[in-house]
Amino acid sequence: MTTISPTRVSMYDFLYHDTKPMVSLLADAAQLSLPQSRLAIDASLQVIVSALLAYQQRHHGQAVNKKLFCRSAIKELRKYNSMNFATIDATLYHRNDAADAIFNDNAKIIKASEHIAARTHTTVQQVQVLLTSLCAIALRELAILADYSQMDNEEIDKWFSLQPQFLSADRFSATNVQSSPENLVDDDISTDNTIELQPEYPAERYLLSAEQLSETPPPFDPYWYKLTNFKSERIEPVEDMQFATGNYLKAIGRSPDNLQQGQHNDMLVFAELQAIAVPHQRWLLQLAKISDIYLSRDRLRITSEPTSPPKPPFVNLSLLGGHKDNISTTVNDKPIEPDAPTPLWKNPVILIIILVISTLGALATLKYQSKEANGAVLATEEVEQSRLETHS
Repeated sequence: MTTISPTRVSMYDFLYHDTKPMVSLLADAAQLSLPQSRLAIDASLQVIVSALLAYQQRHHGQAVNKKLFCRSAIKELRKYNSMNFATIDATLYHRNDAADAIFNDNAKIIKASEHIAARTHTTVQQVQVLLTSLCAIALRELAILADYSQMDNEEIDKWFSLQPQFLSADRFSATNVQSSPENLVDDDISTDNTIELQPEYPAERYLLSAEQLSETPPPFDPYWYKLTNFKSERIEPVEDMQFATGNYLKAIGRSPDNLQQGQHNDMLVFAELQAIAVPHQRWLLQLAKISDIYLSRDRLRITSEPTSPPKPPFVNLSLLGGHKDNISTTVNDKPIEPDAPTPLWKNPVILIIILVISTLGALATLKYQSKEANGAVLATEEVEQSRLETHS
């Protein structure tokens, strides 16, 4: 079996790692120092994800797909396949359109900029440039991820519904235990692992430690839920998820106990992560794998535009369990859900076949009725002709 982290389907984690290579470009665009930019980017990604969750909560997946991911501005930005001055110029051109689409309220953008500026010792105007630019980049990257994963509107809704648990305090308390900046002393940070900062920026110095730039992004600030009016519903992890996963894999012959059979040892499954409950569904595993491949390509690194666009990531269906499996229930009767079959009325091939048969049937009926009518007319004419001949 091959395991993959559940955080690969987290929007916050994905954007945090995805935007790391472009810190210097955003710093230049907003006229900020690198430490200030790193702090502002972390906070901006949090408010952007929160605003996206609030948008989906109001309008649902179809609107997210059509009005956000398929905007003309996002389609324009998707023409670029690396980060450079041309790409950042296009981003700056479309940044206000993207920010307005996500927040739908300029007052919220200003308030968020003020909040971030106060914490990073920068001006509101500088933060606003960086925040709105990140809105365009975030929409572009999530749109690419959704497109490559071929998610429909219902799957987009499910994807969004999983996000709050990746932002919960429980998740970060389990994986990112930290001390407060106020209690930090010089001995807590090695000079080899930090960027030298001026004394007036103790918070920056804390957040730029080697720990903070590790795989786990900074803890999410619940203040952004209040600002964006997102109503967070507490999602309790399934307590017996490990047991359920074990039963599921054992039932279909893919548990460690069945390694001797050697048939499905390359099965992709989600690794266990405290405070995170992610269902083992094929579309979600495909999304996680594509996210992993996309991040490994480091698409936002600063380089010249490639001569030809890279191909979308390929995921082997056998890795996701492409054939039918029998799925058992768990102790609490919460089964690992299989992918729902596509309804017949949504299958374009079946719809085309029905349309062709209906059309041919209608044409045959019309032709038959026409022949019957013509036959009746001829019979009537023959009778009349016979009468005339008889009288004459």
